[in-house]
Amino acid sequence: MQVEIQKIVYPGRSLGFAQGKAVFTDSGLPGETVEIEPIAEKKNRIEARTITILKASPQRVEARCEHYRACSPYQIISYPYQLELKKAQVRELFAHDLRLELENFDLTPSPQVWGYRNKARLRVLWKEGTAALAYHEPGLRDEFIAVDRCYLLMDGLDSLLHEIVRMITAKELEAVEEIEIKQSTSNLSSLLSLYLRRTLEKEKLESLFSELKSGFPELGLRGFLRAGNSTKQVFARGRDSIEEKVAGRVFRIGPRSFFQVNTGQLEKVIEEMKRCLSLKGSEKLADLYCGVGTFGMILAPDVREVFGVESDPENIPFLKRNIGMNRVGNFSVCQGTSEDWAEELLEKRLDVILLDPPRKGIDERVCQALLARPAALVIYLSCNPATLVRDLKRLLRIYRLRTIRGFDFFPHTPHVETLAILDREKQRDF
Repeated sequence: MQVEIQKIVYPGRSLGFAQGKAVFTDSGLPGETVEIEPIAEKKNRIEARTITILKASPQRVEARCEHYRACSPYQIISYPYQLELKKAQVRELFAHDLRLELENFDLTPSPQVWGYRNKARLRVLWKEGTAALAYHEPGLRDEFIAVDRCYLLMDGLDSLLHEIVRMITAKELEAVEEIEIKQSTSNLSSLLSLYLRRTLEKEKLESLFSELKSGFPELGLRGFLRAGNSTKQVFARGRDSIEEKVAGRVFRIGPRSFFQVNTGQLEKVIEEMKRCLSLKGSEKLADLYCGVGTFGMILAPDVREVFGVESDPENIPFLKRNIGMNRVGNFSVCQGTSEDWAEELLEKRLDVILLDPPRKGIDERVCQALLARPAALVIYLSCNPATLVRDLKRLLRIYRLRTIRGFDFFPHTPHVETLAILDREKQRDF
């Protein structure tokens, strides 16, 4: 069946029409004619996979990574056109779900289009005693795509991964099932986490660490053993964190702590936040998903008091260490979920609420607390525009959308981050 692709809808499905039905397929740029194979047919739509590109778009380019389908399917699209597609997707979501036309919506490009990722997590596949790195095949749990070189990773990170694979092969460490590696963009510190399918002799891990450290002296190695649904640390040598410098602050980030993978773009978001907020120094601010304290600590000098809410026990020690290292005296740690803390904190008559939730967005209890005791200003940094518009649909009952701007944290992927600033005033700036 031949279909002409009309557009790419978030989060990356190509849309065309055939036989009076919408056709959603896994590949194809606007204006292209493609041959598809139907997978499932419903009353008003056909789910399909693309077999052949019959007529290519001038915006189609050659992918750099052989495994691009697994982690960065937009590699086949010229970067300026990627930005246009993402802007159109966000505008469409806002128009359809919120009846808001974002005529002047802008998307800040990434300072680095390649080599921007400071973290990677990959599966280790073993064949005849040889290890190889792989990503999951899109949508499939038990199938994988081999990874040779990943051009999204920092150069040093890619080199370190290849050395690790060479060494675990040489040492016959077939218990290693997954690898996660983080590297600082501020210095040469790195953290390697090995996820093991079974117990591995500590002597072998000691030997691996010793040899890796000779080439990468600022390295930390952690071993984690999986048992059912739980994961337990069973080995630790070297550094327990990497160090990042952002907006004049220093952050220690642990092996399982969350931190943005594109630090150059993180700086751009912080600049935009500060430009939009115009803080006077008397405000009380709550950072409801604070992680290791990034936004709350950077904004702390501009406000009277910061409350940082964090539920992940992996983050808490590093959050507290970062507060001490940066000598932030007006930051209170609230350990627990944002759902449990939101109502209590909002009773303190907060001036600013900062939200940087996971992809699922904010919980209904957080939303209800924000509606019951509204702060003067809400800053919402979303990594999923679909859940953002869902949450705004509720919040805009009493708040107004003052500013909305996109940031391309993940070039060559369908992902887009959106910064929305809400207030109780009538002014709008979009």
